[in-house]
Amino acid sequence: GNWVKTQRSGYRNYKAGNKQKSKGMCEERINKLESIDFNWVSEAASKKQTWDEMFEELKLFKAKHGHADVPQTCKDNPKLGRWVNKQRQGYKDFKAGNKQKRNGMYEDRRHKLESIEFNWVSEHASKQQTWDEMF
Repeated sequence: GNWVKTQRSGYRNYKAGNKQKSKGMCEERINKLESIDFNWVSEAASKKQTWDEMFEELKLFKAKHGHADVPQTCKDNPKLGRWVNKQRQGYKDFKAGNKQKRNGMYEDRRHKLESIEFNWVSEHASKQQTWDEMF
């Protein structure tokens, strides 16, 4: 559990050159752990798609459909629909200065999304809002 997480975290920080946060990780410990085939990436993390992989899926969606406005309940790719919704929510929190809830939204990711003409407000949500305003 926690000890394994600490080793993985220490390893990542050690390899990134952040010795202060490496939690005592050193080449000797790395060698010892590797001698027992220690897995540096958790099984759950290796199954989880990275942000960049999901961004590539979004680009494929745009190439196929001519837009990047994936509905939250996308039948073809529900995971992509949820991811896009998470990006929009993260952007909203990012703009509001809420660092705890921004869902990994950073300036570089915002620029990447905008480079493919990503809409921060879903066209589907806009249509619903318009109906509500008219009502």
